[in-house]
Amino acid sequence: MYGVSKINIETDLMMISVQDVAFRGNSLSRYLDIFAETGVVVDMISQSTPHGTTIDFSFTASSSDLPLVMKAISAANLDKDAKASPLISVGYSKLNLFGEDMVTSCGVAARALNALAMAGIEVLLITTSDLDISLLVHAENEDAAYEALKKAYEL
Repeated sequence: MYGVSKINIETDLMMISVQDVAFRGNSLSRYLDIFAETGVVVDMISQSTPHGTTIDFSFTASSSDLPLVMKAISAANLDKDAKASPLISVGYSKLNLFGEDMVTSCGVAARALNALAMAGIEVLLITTSDLDISLLVHAENEDAAYEALKKAYEL
């Protein structure tokens, strides 16, 4: 209902955030290439608009890839590109809302964010496309988030 026909949960995720990276055409792609070469599958890629001459970005990956992520960061000397080392944290779950009717529905993301806020659940990262919305929450909130979203979309 309300544009959403299915909700999936992906567990055991980590978030990698990089702040104040010099804004160049290849800023984000350089990081993503390094992780791809190491065999890390990334998801939920989110980049800020430039603020001055820098950008921030975050993405998720499976927590089981933490050793590969640490190896990639060290081998590529990524710390030199940003004012601070990449921030890596574990203990997240992704709730993915899907619906072919999202393309023509208004307020789908607003409904999700409101439902989670009313349940006291923080959304740490959000990515969207025409057919889906992905929401990253702390793993301990995944069940409550799922129930709040099911109720909000009458599923």
